[in-house]
Amino acid sequence: MTSVPVALSASGPLSRQWLAVACSADVRDAPAAVRLLGRDLVVWRSPSGAVVAAPDRCTHSKGDLTKGDVHDGLLACPKHGWTFGDEGRCVFKPSGLPINDKAHLKTHASAERYGLIWVALNDPAAPIPDLDWDSDDSYRTIHSSVSAWRANPITIIESLLAQADSPFDNVVVDMPFVVHGTFKSDDGSQHRRLLSCAPVDSRTALVASVIWTNSDATDDDQKIVTEAAADLDTLKSAAEGRATLTPTIEIGSDEDAGSVDWKRRLLALFGHPAA
Repeated sequence: MTSVPVALSASGPLSRQWLAVACSADVRDAPAAVRLLGRDLVVWRSPSGAVVAAPDRCTHSKGDLTKGDVHDGLLACPKHGWTFGDEGRCVFKPSGLPINDKAHLKTHASAERYGLIWVALNDPAAPIPDLDWDSDDSYRTIHSSVSAWRANPITIIESLLAQADSPFDNVVVDMPFVVHGTFKSDDGSQHRRLLSCAPVDSRTALVASVIWTNSDATDDDQKIVTEAAADLDTLKSAAEGRATLTPTIEIGSDEDAGSVDWKRRLLALFGHPAA
């Protein structure tokens, strides 16, 4: 068996990966607090409507920007009122003093896709996975959510791949912690699920779930979501029951090819020779 401990930290390779941290619908008229890879961030929607992600520290007072207010897309620090807009640029100082480059926030890469907000702490090494059905007019989105689980992303994906009675099949794991699969109803309609895990730290993850369906029967939406949610609850219990103090990539001799392939790619991402 190959067993390699890894650090889920902002100083490692995960800082260059897109990670889903919130639902787009949840970031509207107030700043959102997000912890990602051990870093505290503020996320808000700027005057242009674009999402901005930045360290949760005012460049002036070092105050918590997540405790501030947003008006017309402008984020005001609660301490002294320094105000930030598009791309985290400082647009107002109550003192009236000139605004220099040091006043602007150093923002992180952010994007919206599939109804989720994605953040990369450093320049992304790869794009957000492309899901064909999101642009297919026969599919529509019927659910999205993000919640914190007391387990690291490696354990969560391992637990998902080990599920024996999940209704989802055709499961694909995109790097590093994005999984999508399909389940069908008796009438033949297909439902797609995206599952993404963003490490909060070494022991906790933000788990995002998005469900699409090609069913025309909107009355069935709640049934589809309920079935997917039940599968997610089972996965959460399994993952949290296996939670460990140190995230570790382990490849056993009895694992299936899909699981081994994902773990080998994960080892390569962390700079370890493939087993």
